[in-house]
Amino acid sequence: MDDNAIYNVILQKLRSAEESEKIRIPLAIESGSRGWGFASPDSDFDCRFVYAHERDWYLTVFDKPDTLECANDKVFDVNGWDLLKFIAHIVKSNAVMFEWLSSNEVYIRDKTITALLWELAAQFFNPISVSHHYLSLAKRKCAEIATEETAKLKKYFYVLRPLANLKFIEVYGKMPYMEYARTLAEIEINKQVASEIARVSEIKKGADESYAIPTNTVLTSYFDAEIARQDERLKTLTFEKNRDYERADTVFRQIIEKAWDNG
Repeated sequence: MDDNAIYNVILQKLRSAEESEKIRIPLAIESGSRGWGFASPDSDFDCRFVYAHERDWYLTVFDKPDTLECANDKVFDVNGWDLLKFIAHIVKSNAVMFEWLSSNEVYIRDKTITALLWELAAQFFNPISVSHHYLSLAKRKCAEIATEETAKLKKYFYVLRPLANLKFIEVYGKMPYMEYARTLAEIEINKQVASEIARVSEIKKGADESYAIPTNTVLTSYFDAEIARQDERLKTLTFEKNRDYERADTVFRQIIEKAWDNG
């Protein structure tokens, strides 16, 4: 299937979920390698969405499901988070939620609701917790590469992207872009490393998910040095968390009303 056909299939799955689950989906985006801008030709489609029930659904003392899976196979990975869960994680400054909001690969986007979520995300953005998230990702994948004589090329990008995000936050004090290339373009990197990134990026465009390379010492040396530097830098930082939780409640109620104002 071409991209347009894929888009239509995913959109159909989302609209079907709205009807069968009695929900509204104000935001649905492409995450993962396609959202980051370095997908392999055989990468699956990672659609993530936010959904909202009607107001009365939330008025209960009992726990209810807060995630929804619409598809999970070799081509489609389509699942979403309930609005209440999504906002709770924004308040915790969850980097993944911020990425969903910034994706340019969009299936559904209610501009008014997304603007409310963006405003809330900006208020609760914590550069330290988000940086630790990306540092943890980089460390984990770097450790995997170090144990293998040949590692999948995509693993290198699973280190490159979080390291670029860390540098972006360090320089600008805000959330980096969803697209790796866009973030990379706005930070400074050693010329030799930048040249090597450009070279492997060209290879990545035509390589499938299983494509592996021998240890790339230019990149692994960069990984080790940058991880160590960021590790030390983060130990010196402090940040006063936003505790305006009433604002989060207000946004939650506003979105429920907006999502169902035509329902």
